[in-house]
Amino acid sequence: MKIFRLIGLFLVGSSSLFSCSNNEDELLSKEQEENEQETYTISFDLGGEFISTSETPLSRTEVISKKIYGINVYYKKDDNSPYQNYAYGLFDNIEDMTISLIGGYKYKFECSMVKNDVDTLYYDNHTYYAPFYDYYNPNNGYGYRGIKLNNKFNISTTSSTYIKGLKSGTTSISSRNNYEGYNYSSTSYPKMDRFYGELEGYVPTKGGIANIDLKRTAFGLKFIVTPPIDGTLSIGSYSLNPNIKVSADDSTLETSFMCTFQQIYECWQAENYTQDFTIILTWNRVNGATQTFEKIITAKRNVMTTINVNVNGSSTDSSLGVKEEDTPMGSENVDMNFNGGDLDDNEVNPSM
Repeated sequence: MKIFRLIGLFLVGSSSLFSCSNNEDELLSKEQEENEQETYTISFDLGGEFISTSETPLSRTEVISKKIYGINVYYKKDDNSPYQNYAYGLFDNIEDMTISLIGGYKYKFECSMVKNDVDTLYYDNHTYYAPFYDYYNPNNGYGYRGIKLNNKFNISTTSSTYIKGLKSGTTSISSRNNYEGYNYSSTSYPKMDRFYGELEGYVPTKGGIANIDLKRTAFGLKFIVTPPIDGTLSIGSYSLNPNIKVSADDSTLETSFMCTFQQIYECWQAENYTQDFTIILTWNRVNGATQTFEKIITAKRNVMTTINVNVNGSSTDSSLGVKEEDTPMGSENVDMNFNGGDLDDNEVNPSM
């Protein structure tokens, strides 16, 4: 397991508890030297599912994707005190994570990693937005601003600044629509991989290691669609966007993607987190009829659910089958079959 070093210095003064500087040699203030307060160099071990699963592709083709890490750091004096802001930072190079801790305090770390996949994080001039943003008060109003990716920690002990979106799945993604004035959109279930982890009550010691296990807070969907006997079959969802369309002349379609859950923090807390989604099949027949069919599927954390879709015009049964396979990544199969009737029939809306 790779160990990532987080090194630095942290200040305490008589009137202002903390301060920071870009030059590590300047971090030692006269107040700290006079008080002889000990600082510690620690190592961070980012383990858990981040190591065991994120490097394993869930599709046939491995894609090297960018990883963005957002981290909040808090401190408190003792168990009876609340945690207060200490620092925050946005990184794409984990070896640049450097920070200082001082003895006599307990620390809490929140870390979330977003892995670009089908969707990509929106950024402007190295500044990222949801989930990496901070609230602010412009001209007595209320808004939010992005966090700059500068591969360093920003000390925030004298402000309320921290990364607000680490516990939410809402994400600003680069828009594929070229509407004038718009180059990004916001979605609750982005097609990207996501991880989250916390470490609380950490007491720095000489040569100590702070272990943060990052847990996947995403699920996978794989569609295997058999072409319809006529017309065109479209697959959609109320919450998700499979964006799948297969015509009678096409070959069998296989496509897969990862999706981030909306409730990141709840997903991280739960032992077995699941969420139901409605999959909608729309069949436009060559005789002009439009038929629809809906099924609820259960998406599971860290599980790739395979949905087999088959429509026909002669069978009389529709079924939904679920089968779990014992694989390291976790997988499920869901069969979706329905009867569309003959072309001479009137419009049919099959039920479950």
